[in-house]
Amino acid sequence: MATVLDLERRGTLFKLDSGLAPGVQEFREIYTSRDLKIWIENTLPGLSSSWNLELTPLEQVDGLVDVFCSGDTLTYGEQFKPLTHIKDGVWELKTPDIRIFGWFNRKDCFIGVVADDATRIKTYHLYHGYANVTTARFRDALDLDEPKYVTGDDPHAVVSNFDLP
Repeated sequence: MATVLDLERRGTLFKLDSGLAPGVQEFREIYTSRDLKIWIENTLPGLSSSWNLELTPLEQVDGLVDVFCSGDTLTYGEQFKPLTHIKDGVWELKTPDIRIFGWFNRKDCFIGVVADDATRIKTYHLYHGYANVTTARFRDALDLDEPKYVTGDDPHAVVSNFDLP
């Protein structure tokens, strides 16, 4: 069995560079699968906003990563929630245009497996496949110490410093 750090050293998981300013300590962590890392590097930069927003999907994800990793308060509005529990410990980090599926190995440590454009996910009904098949299978196949994920659907159990309406 292995820890998240062991899996990073082996090249199974990749720590996402939060890009925080010098002197700003990282409070939360995001790790990615190899496939998600490649998607972030190659596909995300070419996407445009389905909502015609000023921020590109890449800028939206950069902003979410900055807020998430810095430990700033994640604000959960009535209209938009940047973090949503899907099922069986699988969570979704969200921007208006992008959905990232993964789980929390421990509080404040998100492991992302797959991401896609929100409109594409909704149009082709990809939620089940991304959450229950791709993410859960990747997690279950990892040689990760038990417990592999935080159980339940309570956001208080997986993220520090957030605000519910």
